[in-house]
Amino acid sequence: MIHKLGLNKTNQACLLIALSAVLYGFMGYLGTYMLNDNMSIPCMLFWRFAVAAMWMMIFVIKDIITQEKITLNPQVLILMFLLSAAGYSGSSGFYFVSSQSIGTGLAMVIFFSYPIAIALYSWLVHRHSMSIQTLLTLLLMFAGLILLHDFSGHSLSLNGLLMGILSALSYALYIVGSKKFANIDMNSNLLTMIVCFGSACLFLILSLTTHSFSLPQSIGSWLSLLALGIFVTAAPIQLMLNGLKQVSATRASIISVLEPLITVIVGIILLNESVTTLQFIGGFLILSSAIFVQFQKI
Repeated sequence: MIHKLGLNKTNQACLLIALSAVLYGFMGYLGTYMLNDNMSIPCMLFWRFAVAAMWMMIFVIKDIITQEKITLNPQVLILMFLLSAAGYSGSSGFYFVSSQSIGTGLAMVIFFSYPIAIALYSWLVHRHSMSIQTLLTLLLMFAGLILLHDFSGHSLSLNGLLMGILSALSYALYIVGSKKFANIDMNSNLLTMIVCFGSACLFLILSLTTHSFSLPQSIGSWLSLLALGIFVTAAPIQLMLNGLKQVSATRASIISVLEPLITVIVGIILLNESVTTLQFIGGFLILSSAIFVQFQKI
């Protein structure tokens, strides 16, 4: 469907990443519903990734049946498994720990500073030039994040701040690593399944070792779990991996910062939350940074 819009490959990829961010924006709403059903964070995250892995397995089996051959690279699959466990799972776990200590607002701002880490990595390791326009875009994005979230009601905690920084670095690691693997000619459904499976394994271990494993207790929780696993996890991961085939990790990370803006919009529509003038300005700045990055060579 996206191919019919007449966009070039780069713009198509940016649209895929933006759609990934939109779907991720429902994470807070569905995740909170699950946690309110007396489910622990590790257990909720296990079910999230387990459902996503099983959903993607259906498409992998379909691809095996309908295609003559799917390229298998055991080394890439193992590395992607480890990357998802260290990067993707780490970012989720560290973020939730940070948010419990310093509040969701500040934890979210620290987490979504990962585009800065990716830009610095590209500059220091790959010697990619960082233009004034790119720096201004990053600053615009960060200013928008600060204005978008309410920091009241929580005191600062060194441990919470460190967990927030680790969440950002973990996700930056995942994006940079995924960019490398996305350039390899492998089935995207298979890669997405591996990411979800690796994350599910880690959180299953955590939920069992903390004796917090449980089953969803209501039909509403099961429905939220299916939506969380399929539409808010599997689909966004696949969209991001496909988008990374055509654009840089820095560009992808800036576009994906649309996610907290979508989270706020979801809260307004579904939870009847109010929005302040500063939050409106913050959302405008984030949206502007995502638009400006389309005109930059990064």
